[in-house]
Amino acid sequence: MPAGDDGWNWKFTDPAEREYETLQPHEQECIVSKLDEIITDQWRDPDDYLEPLTGAPHSKLPVGAFRLGCNAIKADQILWVYTIEKRQGAYKPGDD
Repeated sequence: MPAGDDGWNWKFTDPAEREYETLQPHEQECIVSKLDEIITDQWRDPDDYLEPLTGAPHSKLPVGAFRLGCNAIKADQILWVYTIEKRQGAYKPGDD
């Protein structure tokens, strides 16, 4: 995964990598492009893009038709991607 200008990088966990591999090439490109955009943004930190997710240990990141479960680790400058789910099945009722 490419490093941003200020040293940020993004990585998939094994489950996210497996889900990513099942996607169509245009869906993969959409996700990778957004992740690259986030880590290279000179005005905002990656965690500025994340939205809280009730009842989950990570935050959500909307990317087109997908919702990614992510966490930005500032000390390591890594944006971890834990889950990749289509928007319609990404959350259970009551999730914010």
